[in-house]
Amino acid sequence: MTEFARDTVNSDTDHRRAPPVLHWLPAVFLLGAVAIGAGAALVSPGSREFPTGQDVVTGKWMMAYEKNLDAKVPWRDPSVKLWGGLTYHLFGEAREGAVVGTDGWLYTTEEFQAAAEDTVEIAVKVEYIRQVRDKLAKDGAHLVVALVPAKTRIYPEHLGHLLVPAVKSNVYENFRQRLEAAGVPAPDLFRAMQAEKGEGARSLFLRTDTHWTPYGAAVAARTLAPAVKALRPDLPPTAYHESAGAPVARRGDLLRYVPVPEGVGPAPDTVREPEYTRTDEGGSGLLGDVTLAVTLVGTSYSAETKDNVWHFGAALAQALGTEVLNAAQEGKGPIVPMREYLSSQDRRDNPPQIVVWEIPERFLRISYPKE
Repeated sequence: MTEFARDTVNSDTDHRRAPPVLHWLPAVFLLGAVAIGAGAALVSPGSREFPTGQDVVTGKWMMAYEKNLDAKVPWRDPSVKLWGGLTYHLFGEAREGAVVGTDGWLYTTEEFQAAAEDTVEIAVKVEYIRQVRDKLAKDGAHLVVALVPAKTRIYPEHLGHLLVPAVKSNVYENFRQRLEAAGVPAPDLFRAMQAEKGEGARSLFLRTDTHWTPYGAAVAARTLAPAVKALRPDLPPTAYHESAGAPVARRGDLLRYVPVPEGVGPAPDTVREPEYTRTDEGGSGLLGDVTLAVTLVGTSYSAETKDNVWHFGAALAQALGTEVLNAAQEGKGPIVPMREYLSSQDRRDNPPQIVVWEIPERFLRISYPKE
């Protein structure tokens, strides 16, 4: 298996070298695009449409003109996709924000970034998690952390020549052990996912997306359940039936960094979205009829949205045999949703016995504004 982190780059003999002529291709393409684009822009309808009511001195007139021209030039999108296809196939590159592995796998650049300040930031997060644990404990609730390992950590075999900084090799386990030492249960999702991982239907992460698959979410839920039950909460019992939907193509969020013509770049992932149906007599009850013992807080790995096909909250409810209140949020990272939950009406109306906090490893080095 490919190592997760390496300090040195392999010898050039291990990789195919691009023909010398390809080193000139970007400049040739750019000059050609500029020449053709200038001519096309002059004859496009947008070049003759001038904005009104905009201040010339402050630059608002020019900004409005450029925006209108950009929207009206018909060759813009095809040229962007053409260049995206060339850079993807000839150089194995994507736009800033993603990196290209092998076999159609894409990874977020967040998992390759490292800085001297990371150690301090990670220590700050450990301390904040301690504070959250203490705040919940005052109300009689326990905290369990679902530390989601990086995609590069689970699937290093698709990295190809990509290198993850060696300094990141022990980040997951060190952080998890610090939480355990602080009295915060943090089950080893990395080891559990390593034991269950595969390809196709058993893939734990999507090839073209930053997120895990429904199968990966279910593996995590099953791993967390014993740690939650070990805290001996009083879980109102429920029962669920899981069924798999028809396989559908899903274009992952990392494909936005590979703007190529249809059918040219990495193929979309195939996902079978699970459906969890409550089968006990309480299935039709309202939330206010019973107090839920478990609350899930986290990121887009957990949030309930129209684009969330992982259903981690439902998988956790099935694994625990109890209904779960989902307070996860999309697009805010792991810290902000917890801050908002701690002062929320949801917490006051439904005081939890257990809070499961889903935290992806790739967010550990990212700082957040103080409260």
